[in-house]
Amino acid sequence: MKEELHRLNCFVENKPGVLARIVGLFSGRGYNIQSLSVGPTEDGTVSRMKIDVLGDDRVIQQIILQLRNQVNVIEVTARRKGER
Repeated sequence: MKEELHRLNCFVENKPGVLARIVGLFSGRGYNIQSLSVGPTEDGTVSRMKIDVLGDDRVIQQIILQLRNQVNVIEVTARRKGER
């Protein structure tokens, strides 16, 4: 399968250590983050993470499942970078 750049949009609880756990998930499994952006939402208890990662569809689906299993992750969506 062809590796493509994907954008993962994650809504997470705005708590200390959440970013470290998410990044640790990626590094512990050997996935490379191409770009990472984190910012608050209108709800001060929730942050939005935009994570660009290179991988084929199987790898991206695996990452999504692993992210959804994290206790502080509220929602995860993905799309190929460049798609609308």
